[in-house]
Amino acid sequence: MKKIALFTMVFALVAVLSACGDTKENSSSQASQTETKQKEIEAENQKLKEEAEALKKELAEKEASEVETAATEVNTETQEPETKSAVTAEMMSVVVPNLVEGGAVDQKTYDYLVKHADLFPAVTAETKKAATKEVDSKITSKHLFKNITPYLDKMVKVTGTVVQVQEEETDFGTVASIHIMDESGNSLIGYYNNSTGDILDGDDVTMRGVPTAVYSFDNISGGTTNAIMLAVSTVQKVQ
Repeated sequence: MKKIALFTMVFALVAVLSACGDTKENSSSQASQTETKQKEIEAENQKLKEEAEALKKELAEKEASEVETAATEVNTETQEPETKSAVTAEMMSVVVPNLVEGGAVDQKTYDYLVKHADLFPAVTAETKKAATKEVDSKITSKHLFKNITPYLDKMVKVTGTVVQVQEEETDFGTVASIHIMDESGNSLIGYYNNSTGDILDGDDVTMRGVPTAVYSFDNISGGTTNAIMLAVSTVQKVQ
């Protein structure tokens, strides 16, 4: 009876030990699987992190490129009007030294021509109207011959008979010189960066423009003519 009880205890102990062994093996296997899974998750997270960083860098580079392109376009758009606006001012910068010994366009005149570039020449109804509004009607040729300096950045209007009109093709486009004599016998010569159309010698015309210089030239009578030079905005026949 004691032997049976002893065998029963031995079998029970073996069963318990076997169960413990199985539990230990199962726990070890589960731990290994968990560790592997954790490593896979960490690797996936690292991969996602690297992809996110790469995407962030790509977007930043793209944005920087777009900003640079936009800035270049703005600079181009800004520069084109400046280049265009300087045409009449640059034209007068060439004309004045060629006709006036030691002469140069005054900075006030140059700045005015650049600022009001759309009026030199004024070829549309809108710009012609704007040029008319710019005119200081109190300024006459007598004021200009007395002292041109106060009027170097003022728009004036002069009317007279054409003594001579000439046109020439230049690097600035068509440039016309219009010599008129007003009712006081004063000579005014306008330089117009456009064609004068059907205006001919002997026609009565009105010019609007900015006084640029006083100069003298030899006339056909063997004497000297004093004249006011104008950068012309508009010129038209007197009806």
